Amino acid sequence: MPRLTITLDGKTADLPDAVVPRLQVLCDRTNAAQKTPITLLDWLELNLKELAVADDLAAAIRQLQEQQQADAQATLETAIKTARDQLIASLNNTTAAGGQPG
Repeated sequence: MPRLTITLDGKTADLPDAVVPRLQVLCDRTNAAQKTPITLLDWLELNLKELAVADDLAAAIRQLQEQQQADAQATLETAIKTARDQLIASLNNTTAAGGQPG
């Protein structure tokens, strides 16, 4: 198994040889779950990018959840109002047809 060498800002670091097979297991697990043929190097790049945007993604998720809850609340309130209006209308229709109200 090849050594994993990382270079950043002109500095190079070698990760222990034992790291590579463990990372490959994670990569293989991702490939199986997502039905993708991504290489270990591409998997590392993708995961590092995901780490880099994790805070922004978490904030976006919170914002989307809040918007979804607000939308769901608005939908519920509309449905309740519609049901109320229909029930009141049915009372009016019963009364107009000569029936006795409630």
